[in-house]
Amino acid sequence: MFCADSQVESEQQGWIQLLQNLMAGAGSRSQFIGGVVVGLLYVVIGLLSAIGSILIFRRIFQGRWEQIFWTSFLVVIAAFYLSFAAYFGASTHAWQTEVVGVAIFLVCGVGGLFSRSAIAVGYVMHGLWDLSHCLSGSSLAGLSITEIPLGYGIFCSTYDFAVACYLMISDTAWHESGKFDLYFWRHRP
Repeated sequence: MFCADSQVESEQQGWIQLLQNLMAGAGSRSQFIGGVVVGLLYVVIGLLSAIGSILIFRRIFQGRWEQIFWTSFLVVIAAFYLSFAAYFGASTHAWQTEVVGVAIFLVCGVGGLFSRSAIAVGYVMHGLWDLSHCLSGSSLAGLSITEIPLGYGIFCSTYDFAVACYLMISDTAWHESGKFDLYFWRHRP
């Protein structure tokens, strides 16, 4: 466990140092360019993942089923933080913070069963939750939070913001009963 803790601490310190260097203009030019490229890489991966998810799940889940999927998925991705807490051996206070976070996203998910904008707000809030974990280390406004893998916050927040945009502009008729089609590739749209 000590090895995982020291690795996470080292990664967090690296990100914190990178952000301080970027904000202060310190560090070498190559460090700045490398940091920007790595950050953009995670953004691109998050965006491509969101686009792929939207295209595939829009075909599998139609009508009301799509709404149920996106609300359920919000709760699942929020629960990832519980697995991070377990993996990185988070403190009891961090566990409490993460459980409260999952409960808040569960409420957003339930609200999303009745309102498209509620689920979109839930994804935006989750994106901000991701960024707060990425940028603040192990404490956010005095609350203990769990460590996350390097780059996860940037990737996941990009994914969440893209999904939120999709949910707000989607023309899917969520009021219809819809259908669940695992064999969508056998049919033409």
